[in-house]
Amino acid sequence: MKETSCRYEIRIQGHLAAHRLRHFEGVTVRQEEGGETLIAGVFRGQPALYGLLTWLQGLGATLLLVKRVEE
Repeated sequence: MKETSCRYEIRIQGHLAAHRLRHFEGVTVRQEEGGETLIAGVFRGQPALYGLLTWLQGLGATLLLVKRVEE
């Protein structure tokens, strides 16, 4: 099966500093009002996406949304 790159938005509860995600290339982080963080980026296949989600889980982050965004 061919892996394709897809853009995703991930929303978590709480504020996460952008420097915490420096290992994930091409990911942007926006702290939003109401105490949420929006993480957006293009991931090469689902293993890359799951890698970030697993890392967030290890931090104890509460996941609010994972959304595939059409470019």
